[in-house]
Amino acid sequence: MTELCFAEFAKCLQRAMQPPNGDKDVIELLLGWITAMPSVVDKNGNPVHLAPSLISDLLNRKVDVPKAIKNACTTQKILTDANKHCEDQIIPYLNPIVSNDMFERMDKAIKADDVIATKKKKELADLLENGKEAEFLGQLLIYVINRENRISNFPVVSEDIPLLAEADYKCPICHVSLVEYVKNTPVKKYKVIKIFPEDTSAFASEFALIPRPKRIDSPANKMVLCRNHAKEYELEPTAKEYINLKKIKDRLAAAYSLRVDINDNTLEDEIQSVLYGLAGITDNTILEELPMEALRLDQKILPEKYLLKNDETARVLRYYNFINDLFSAMDRDGTGNFELIASEIKLAYKKLDNGLFSQDEIVNQLAEWIKNKSRVGDKNMRACHIVVAYFIQNCEVFHEISK
Repeated sequence: MTELCFAEFAKCLQRAMQPPNGDKDVIELLLGWITAMPSVVDKNGNPVHLAPSLISDLLNRKVDVPKAIKNACTTQKILTDANKHCEDQIIPYLNPIVSNDMFERMDKAIKADDVIATKKKKELADLLENGKEAEFLGQLLIYVINRENRISNFPVVSEDIPLLAEADYKCPICHVSLVEYVKNTPVKKYKVIKIFPEDTSAFASEFALIPRPKRIDSPANKMVLCRNHAKEYELEPTAKEYINLKKIKDRLAAAYSLRVDINDNTLEDEIQSVLYGLAGITDNTILEELPMEALRLDQKILPEKYLLKNDETARVLRYYNFINDLFSAMDRDGTGNFELIASEIKLAYKKLDNGLFSQDEIVNQLAEWIKNKSRVGDKNMRACHIVVAYFIQNCEVFHEISK
């Protein structure tokens, strides 16, 4: 259970139920006894129907629990009825082999929740500790029904932007996008976590040998993760996960600092002529391909980087001579200086070649840097990659691999 909401409660219970325990079975078990009440009707006076679409949206957190159900779950009587329902209809059908795991996950989710009141936490913990599982489930069911289930679209706040930029706006673990645009507004699909948890009392044995940072709230102890991975870590952090996240954080911070550094490097505006020349190639353009025997990429790209070598080889063979002619023309008519551009590319490469980046990442970073410096936009990103391939062949990028 990664979060205290109806969907996560239902999915946690589902894993501990004996069959039939499909989505429909579990949602009807949890809500069907409430929707069967004559007083539970929608705004048009019709009974609330647990349709397949509603069940799916509830479990995927696309919608909140229907208002009619929420309204029915606000009295002391409903708490008593919920306890009895759980006693009669849920407890007897739990899988005894994994039910204890389920109760432990729910207990941890309650303790990790920073919204739930201390008094409520104690009430639920006491029920579980005293073996009153049915009452625990009943109380928790009514509680999560009353909480928000739908994931809210909160706008990105400015103080999170440095951490998002550091992670390149992707979850460092699963690489999903951390920001989504809704009506042209960037909204959060992430959570900022503290790598070393603020309160480790519940995980004392795990963090006993790890020194506590001097400043828990410093950016060095924070990173952005997708909601799922953030909740999983915050719910039950381990020393192993901490060490892994700290390594990822240190690498992200160093790489981001390096990206900022190379963005301070200059690149002659004349590179635009080459990029636009590549963008202007048509089916009628005659391209004199580079002979295969002139290719140098085998000497410079690591053997295990087969896909990278394949991509760069195709670019060099097809476009090297075309780009060479563009640079030669610029030198002849005085509209550009190839040696100066080549030296700027080489300097940017040297900054990136510090052990932090793989060869694939260096190629991508250089292409991104060329795009940003030339101001040609995303539509010309392919041309930027072709220019990087040219400079790999021309020896400004990558050293010859030692035998």
